[in-house]
Amino acid sequence: MDSRLPEPQEVTSDYGDSITTSEFTSDNTVHPLHFYEHGRRYQGFIQGRYGMPNDDAEQLREGVKHKLYVDYILGGGLFLAPIGDNPQKIVDLGTGFGFWALDVAERFPSARIIGTDLSPVQPHWTPPNVEFRVEDLDDEFRPWTNIYHDADLIHLRFLLPTIRWPRTLLQRCLENLKPGGWAEVHDIVPVTFSDDGTAGDDHPVHALYRLIEGPFSRLYGWNFQVPSDVADMLRELGFVNVTIHAQHDWIDVWAQKPPLQVAPDNP
Repeated sequence: MDSRLPEPQEVTSDYGDSITTSEFTSDNTVHPLHFYEHGRRYQGFIQGRYGMPNDDAEQLREGVKHKLYVDYILGGGLFLAPIGDNPQKIVDLGTGFGFWALDVAERFPSARIIGTDLSPVQPHWTPPNVEFRVEDLDDEFRPWTNIYHDADLIHLRFLLPTIRWPRTLLQRCLENLKPGGWAEVHDIVPVTFSDDGTAGDDHPVHALYRLIEGPFSRLYGWNFQVPSDVADMLRELGFVNVTIHAQHDWIDVWAQKPPLQVAPDNP
């Protein structure tokens, strides 16, 4: 989505340097990094904000998901936005374990790549053009730090349903893009259908979505339906050239056929 903004405005923040990372390490904060529950490890930066674990098993799952998404959904690419061959700054919001950010850094070694997440689980040793930060970008009362200004591309993948204030987050993306910069949102619309009409409302996958969505919505304020509204929100906020690229993700027996079948190695 092309921002076509006027000159970006200066924004200040009281986050300060205590959470700024070096070129090679993830940052340390005064907050506990992790806590454990039911045998799984979770982020401790803001407890009760994010309901998924961040341990080795989750890293394996995220790695497989990243490979599947890049290889199958994007056909080997990392994004769709036409940012050219010489971007200067790329921001990955909700970077997780940093898979996407590291791949983009390898593709654009002269660009500054910034990955941000609540969990400090990114690699400690990274390429010199990558920096990881631990921040709560869903805090509606604190503006983003200047480090995100003038981004050529702000990338969000599987993030917005976990955000309490998705419109505010997208507004801040718009404010921090350079003129002509792009925001790219990748998410799953939790709707199951079939060509022969057999996947009705009583389909087990629909029941699974409802089973998952209820507790996550009550406990964490997640909204699995927000991806359906992203395009309208972007237009209302002032983004232009808003484009929807829809991809059907096969499940059931269809997912057992190459190239859809991906079997992870045992950890």
